[in-house]
Amino acid sequence: MKTIVIVLGVSLSILVFSGCREPGDQQSTAEQNEPTTAVTPKKPDQIAVGELYVTDEFALLIPAGWRNMKSLTSGNLKLYLNGDGIGVPAVDETRAPLQIGMTVEKYRNTTDSLAKGIKRLIANAKRSRRLKLVGEAKTESCRLKDGTEAALLTMEFIKEGYRRSLQIKLLAKDSASNGWVVSAFVVGGKDSTIPTADSTVAKLLRAHVTSFCFDSDKVEVSKSADKGSPIE
Repeated sequence: MKTIVIVLGVSLSILVFSGCREPGDQQSTAEQNEPTTAVTPKKPDQIAVGELYVTDEFALLIPAGWRNMKSLTSGNLKLYLNGDGIGVPAVDETRAPLQIGMTVEKYRNTTDSLAKGIKRLIANAKRSRRLKLVGEAKTESCRLKDGTEAALLTMEFIKEGYRRSLQIKLLAKDSASNGWVVSAFVVGGKDSTIPTADSTVAKLLRAHVTSFCFDSDKVEVSKSADKGSPIE
């Protein structure tokens, strides 16, 4: 089994799949395609899901205006979005920098089940010296809008002793046994309530992550995140 650990600036993304090839596959068309469709929130207390992002392999709704970090995408990493200060404040309520982003990764010829992949993610997170798990990891079984089975993992951490980190990860496998991991993260001050599972920002991120689909015609462009407190 190969264990792949990717550090993307502010986010530690721990992704595990058995039977994956080494990085080096060709870059996805995701690195060349730009988002196309914008959605406007109907009410002030609803969060617009944003822009439709479509490639030959997948589609999802991404936050409007987030930076597409194409220079950092290669191998397994198909999409990396940075949203620092875009639609969210640059600092949290404790005046600590707020860092936020999303990634989409593809792993060829995966053999692990979704349940096993989730367990390994949790185990690796608990072994990390940089992260201390807060409470229990939350796991859910779900289906993509095209009917594909998926698993959702939500974890909160204290990172390096002085930052709070929230990670949301969706695992799915396509018809060719490729494993896909769609991740969202937000990192703030240790006492911030923004990088927590019930915050408005978390609901926004969850809506984007769970919009992932292998059939672009099935993506619900009108979907909005659950109502919550205003982002301030």
